[in-house]
Amino acid sequence: MLFELCQKDGRQVDFKYSWKGEKNIASVYVDGTFIASASSEQKENAKLHVAKAALVKLCNSKSNDQMRDVFTSTTEIDGAKQKLHELCGKKRWPKPSYEIKKEIGPSHERKYICSVRIKTADNVMYVEGDEKSRVREAENSAASLMIRGLLELKNV
Repeated sequence: MLFELCQKDGRQVDFKYSWKGEKNIASVYVDGTFIASASSEQKENAKLHVAKAALVKLCNSKSNDQMRDVFTSTTEIDGAKQKLHELCGKKRWPKPSYEIKKEIGPSHERKYICSVRIKTADNVMYVEGDEKSRVREAENSAASLMIRGLLELKNV
């Protein structure tokens, strides 16, 4: 999501790595400007931690309208399930829970409808997604609709 956010703004993201003892240190730069750094014994974990820290820092510096633009479009949101998970983490809400609501058709042409439920600070929100040929796609459809619903309610 860090790359997507920066790409949308036409900004360049660079990771730089160094070592201090047994620790890998990852730093992220946006358009040559230092944003954040993190360390771990594993290089990939350091990269994940610094990407998360940079995303939080960049999201906090952007206005809510600009953040809404990341999630709005007329089609289903790519990677909506992951984005919803990240959004819940950012808002300090529990993780979303998914459930297969319907299985339609014979086993060789099965279609699925999934739902997603999240508990916000004020209430519990529930959405059913569109019919899809794979469970993962059905979950993503539900997550996409949930994000759109949160946008309409101005919870993002």
